[in-house]
Amino acid sequence: MRRELISYPKSGRSRIRFGLHYLGLDGQVRFHHDGFEFNDGTKPPHDFSVQKRLQRLAPEDRIVLLKRDPRDVLVSLFHQVTGRFRDFFQFSGTISDFIRDPYFGAKELAGFFAMWEAICVKREVLVVHYEECAVDAPAVFAKIGRYFEFDLAPEQWSVAAEASSFENMKRVEESGEFTKAWLRKRHGFGKVRRGKVGGFADSLSADDVAYVNAVFGLKA
Repeated sequence: MRRELISYPKSGRSRIRFGLHYLGLDGQVRFHHDGFEFNDGTKPPHDFSVQKRLQRLAPEDRIVLLKRDPRDVLVSLFHQVTGRFRDFFQFSGTISDFIRDPYFGAKELAGFFAMWEAICVKREVLVVHYEECAVDAPAVFAKIGRYFEFDLAPEQWSVAAEASSFENMKRVEESGEFTKAWLRKRHGFGKVRRGKVGGFADSLSADDVAYVNAVFGLKA
């Protein structure tokens, strides 16, 4: 049995990953973005094949799909592409340009969501929402832990949730004490930025929000 946690970039997986790392379990999970890594300046074409993924995944594999409000995802991805990954892409447009971009924008994220919705119809996938962490992070960790068949005492999931709080992860990153690249600054830009649910409202104009809402069929 393989354990995989899949997410679109900037969906908040660092919190789950850090919590599992704190418990010594992250090495038993493959964390990836299903080919949508956004770290290759050549911009390889995105692959939306449902069938290819169904063929890759064995029936016994445990798959967790982490989702987040697409508006927050796109804002956070903009800051990553223009900050931590600026050397890969040299993107110089505005955030309004970004969310409409044919490679980085909302329609690509919508395609990713649609692909995984189709996969979820065909096989078992545990879908977890980043926003759930803001409500009850220990419950989210416990749900993922049970699904991955990690045999830990219930209180350990509360430990993971506390260790992976925004404040603690920010402190760890700022200290430079973490040895792995996924929680270290790059070009002076941190991985942990805001972590705020609904923070897109501070970055997107009314027209931008309306555009993304239309792409995803969201209400204002």
